[in-house]
Amino acid sequence: MTRFLVSLSAVSLLALGACAQTPAPNLEPAKPVVGQVVEKTVFVAADVQPCTAGVARTTCLQVREAEDQPWTLHYFGYEGFQHQPGVEYRLRVRGTPVANPPADASSVHWSLIEILDQKPKR
Repeated sequence: MTRFLVSLSAVSLLALGACAQTPAPNLEPAKPVVGQVVEKTVFVAADVQPCTAGVARTTCLQVREAEDQPWTLHYFGYEGFQHQPGVEYRLRVRGTPVANPPADASSVHWSLIEILDQKPKR
């Protein structure tokens, strides 16, 4: 009987621990608030990926804000940045809100501040 109670207690504690709320990491890229300019560092993958921007098939940059995050697609590029296939980048970029963007365009205009690092894909 004692073994049963100990086992039941252990299972109960595990179940309660599993119910604890831990916030999920925010994987969404930082987006400017209306009227607010955002500057951030992003990593750009060496290869682009096929994507659909609006209704048009095109290619998109793969970006992430930290090396341990998954790649996400960046549909509209960065003004002033020319991606070279096979080269990985670390960029400093600026996001400026667009007041009334077209329905098939981004609500944020992204531009290159500087290339912090670039190297051939390993």
